[in-house]
Amino acid sequence: MGTGLTAAETAAADRRGPDGALGLYIHIPFCQRKCVYCDFNTYAGLEHLFQRTVEALCTEIRIWGERLRRPAANTVFLGGGTPTVLPPADIERLLDAVRTAFDLRPGAEITSEANPNSVDAGKFAALVKAGVNRISIGAQSFQQRDLDLLGRWHGADAIAAAVDAARAAGLDNINLDLIHGVPGQSLEDWAHSLDRALALDVEHLSLYSLTVETGTPLARMVETGRVDVPNDDLSADQYLHARDRLADAGYVQYEIANWARVSSATAPWDEWACRHNLKYWRNQDYLGFGPGAHSHLRRREDGEDASDLRWWNRNSVPGYIRDLRADGSSEADRETLSPALAQAETLMLGLRLLREGVTCERFARWHGQSLRAVHGDALERLRRQGLVQILPDRIRLTERGVLFHNHVSSQLLPA
Repeated sequence: MGTGLTAAETAAADRRGPDGALGLYIHIPFCQRKCVYCDFNTYAGLEHLFQRTVEALCTEIRIWGERLRRPAANTVFLGGGTPTVLPPADIERLLDAVRTAFDLRPGAEITSEANPNSVDAGKFAALVKAGVNRISIGAQSFQQRDLDLLGRWHGADAIAAAVDAARAAGLDNINLDLIHGVPGQSLEDWAHSLDRALALDVEHLSLYSLTVETGTPLARMVETGRVDVPNDDLSADQYLHARDRLADAGYVQYEIANWARVSSATAPWDEWACRHNLKYWRNQDYLGFGPGAHSHLRRREDGEDASDLRWWNRNSVPGYIRDLRADGSSEADRETLSPALAQAETLMLGLRLLREGVTCERFARWHGQSLRAVHGDALERLRRQGLVQILPDRIRLTERGVLFHNHVSSQLLPA
């Protein structure tokens, strides 16, 4: 990692502060089949609830647009679950609801997640017609053994077919998700998957280390000895290989698990960085719609002080639908972040951004105290351990610090 940002990178780093346009997340809680490692709020076999869920989502979107007096938004992310299991007309209906309820800025990033076997040329064309301009494909691996163990139901060839279909529909901003640390996945297997992904010349890659989440089928498989415990050391080696291989291929690692392609001098890496997810890492404001979706606001445009408020909807799909019909809200719970926790989250999330880090100016502007005054002692300890860089204008992780990000975060949480 370098020691400074260019003027263009600095300008891009703070183009949307807490008073800027919102990010909107729309949770589609449906899948054709649930993967063994997934602990997201998703369900298979609920096709009979598709239409009622879309109606409830449109209602929730409308209510929040009215409550906040049609605020600006510049990113929309359709996640899940698998949004593309819905008929394309429903995706169009949801995005029309967004445009009606919110001031969706020209050039807004509109992303939809998709599985390779839930899309074809016709569906991609319909998504583009609805306004989707970025697609995130859950490839996970190009090794059939990995796909089978993870409970995926597509083959490696389906990934390339999905990318080709997306290109044919006019999509020029494509992400692939890949998973390393899969039990039995060798460094050579991982390198093969990376090479297959790079051959597709996509604009963005998200690479995640497999975690065994409590309560998932994968956790039970590990507990009963059917599957080995993931090898953390091997997973770290796979990450390091990816870091070097993608740098050689012309990708910039701008976040711990995310790489953006540098196309040319006129198309720098931040053109392809996921603008919606940057809002999370910059600890900015977003609204979440749908079962289990989370929201975060520092201030409300209806005059009510949000006081760093976070809330989330109930998980149950039937319950979410019922609540929206009854009283226009499916909020399950909320919390007001203490100043100390809000400060820690700004730092912990921002440190995930490897080039940008956390700027001293923004931290002071958001929290009314200097970064060094709040976290100076902890940051100095982490610097001595070789885990963070303390630069004149920002704090960033070192290359070693990336491997120990969880430890760094634990040192920054309030007592």
